[in-house]
Amino acid sequence: MVAIGPWTKGMNNRAEDHALPMSTREDPGDSCRNAVNVDFDNTGKGKRRKGMTKVYSATMPKGGFSCPAGMFFVESGMLKKFTGSSAVDLCPVAGDVFAYEYHNGIVYFSEGLVCKKIVSGVAKNWGMTPPAAPLVYSVSGSYGGGTYLAAVSFVDSAGVESGASPIVSVEAPDGSGIVFSSLPIATDQQVAYLRLYLSMPNGSELYHVADVLPGSAPYTLSAGRYDDSNILELAFISPPPPGRIIRFYNGRAYIADDAGAFWYSEPFSYDHFRLGSSFEQFPAALSIMEPVTGGIFCATDKETWFYARTPEDGFSVVKKFDYGAIFGTGKRIPNSDDVAWQSQRGMVIGTADGACKNVQERHVAPDSAMSGAAIIREQDGVRQYIASLHNPTISKFAAKSWLTTEIIRRG
Repeated sequence: MVAIGPWTKGMNNRAEDHALPMSTREDPGDSCRNAVNVDFDNTGKGKRRKGMTKVYSATMPKGGFSCPAGMFFVESGMLKKFTGSSAVDLCPVAGDVFAYEYHNGIVYFSEGLVCKKIVSGVAKNWGMTPPAAPLVYSVSGSYGGGTYLAAVSFVDSAGVESGASPIVSVEAPDGSGIVFSSLPIATDQQVAYLRLYLSMPNGSELYHVADVLPGSAPYTLSAGRYDDSNILELAFISPPPPGRIIRFYNGRAYIADDAGAFWYSEPFSYDHFRLGSSFEQFPAALSIMEPVTGGIFCATDKETWFYARTPEDGFSVVKKFDYGAIFGTGKRIPNSDDVAWQSQRGMVIGTADGACKNVQERHVAPDSAMSGAAIIREQDGVRQYIASLHNPTISKFAAKSWLTTEIIRRG
């Protein structure tokens, strides 16, 4: 009987056949040239990979995501939640690049065109578009004369405000009242009411003065009603921009778009973004954006960086690799503060302090691709990072003998 393995030296497709590292007395354990549908444990022993069971018949499903809130996917232009035997429609989608993130019981989602959040199994808009400016004019009242500033915002049933409308001004003589007219009509069903803001005469701060229902008639303020404890803080605020990666780090939501930027929200205010200032620009769209305690690992398809610290302290940028990552393969490693992704030269692990290591490059020349998907599976005492690549190409660094057999196997 011939004994094979264990393959404690792992897979190696770089060395030629005659140079493949083998077991010795001083360095026991073999190398494995290739393994298809095989799982290895921590001792290098292999066993046949478990198969699969179909649980749902779908028409070209895509964009799968699993988290404590459930399992989600896109089918026939509809975001759906899998219930165990069937699927529930959540909302229509039109984009084709799907980003998810689970945070504090809520699933945040974007398909490159809109942003949604799934709360208790219901899909809602993530953020509200600011309203148009009201028409403001003066009438008889008891306010002093001067220049008044005014704005309005939408408020949802949970009390979350949108960004403010453009701020408008009106000149009023002594003994005036202020009328808010042409109040914007809400098209977003999440809007519960309008919040009205007004400054003191010749003041620069706007104060909450009233809440009215959408579609209300013009609202007149003729005396008092300033709420000194509620100052307008949401001027120049926008809802989240659509993107291809969503992550949370240090009390902010981060969204990477397809134009090479990542945007970050206001602190602990995930519906509110300052698109004119709160972003970092890259030479190309990000392939991965993975936060750890000490910062954020970012990579395009050609370069990799670590953005240490936070926006408040000012990011400190350290270049890590002169090669990039494969879009869609970034994952957090469970029960740790480490992250992993598939780079153009193999799997990389990033740690909380910004260190990162390519754990494959020395012995394995993996396939490359522009996009893919990944999961981290923990089963039977084995933790695995599994990446599936879209239209992969075989690495030119692989040994010729391996290249030949792999091309034949795929063919």
